[in-house]
Amino acid sequence: MTIAHFGAIVNYKMKEGTMKKTLFTAVFLAGMATQAVSADKLQSFDHAAELTSQAKTILFQELNDAKVPNSAHQQIVCLAENIYFEARAESIEGKAAVANVTRNRVEDARWPATYCEVVQQGPVRESWKTKQHKDLADEDRVYYPRKHRCQFSWYCDGAKDIIWANKEKTGETIRANARAWRASVEVAIWTLGYGSYRVNDNTGGAVFYYAHNLVDPVWAGEKQLTVVIGNHTFMK
Repeated sequence: MTIAHFGAIVNYKMKEGTMKKTLFTAVFLAGMATQAVSADKLQSFDHAAELTSQAKTILFQELNDAKVPNSAHQQIVCLAENIYFEARAESIEGKAAVANVTRNRVEDARWPATYCEVVQQGPVRESWKTKQHKDLADEDRVYYPRKHRCQFSWYCDGAKDIIWANKEKTGETIRANARAWRASVEVAIWTLGYGSYRVNDNTGGAVFYYAHNLVDPVWAGEKQLTVVIGNHTFMK
């Protein structure tokens, strides 16, 4: 059966008494997760942004609630950060569209094969601190993305990337940011095939997009328009 739910179309397929939910465009989920994995696990792998205490709690509530294995945490965090910084103010449909472009690139041989590599793709420069040591092993060298040269602008715009779900001094929740971060994590989890929902490609196979209210990129004239969702124009 198909029902409308807060402006979203959700398809429910019945099979042996269970319900498989497929997200076609957008869906709003209410409720809070009741359990959380230790946020200290964030320190065990590299990721781009800094998370406030409530942002960490939200992340691991959602990972734990969806029973995501530890091996998938890093890729989900990379994707969730990309969704948040690229589409924080967008609807769930708009967030899913950014997730789909990222996934389409992962699945396309022209781009790297992991979410973290796709999100962080771009030229880098070595830190002067390690560059001065000629005998230093490659794995010990430190590299930074070149400013404004990345595939996703937030990753190398020179600004410090912080997910402010709360004010750290007072602990007060910044509600809009907290909601946007939770939604970004949820969409990332669903995109990688975990949780109860599945995100279908609502971009028509797009691997490019731009914020049409802010920029008019030269390369857009060479691409095929697929769809416009929210403040983004999607192309392939």
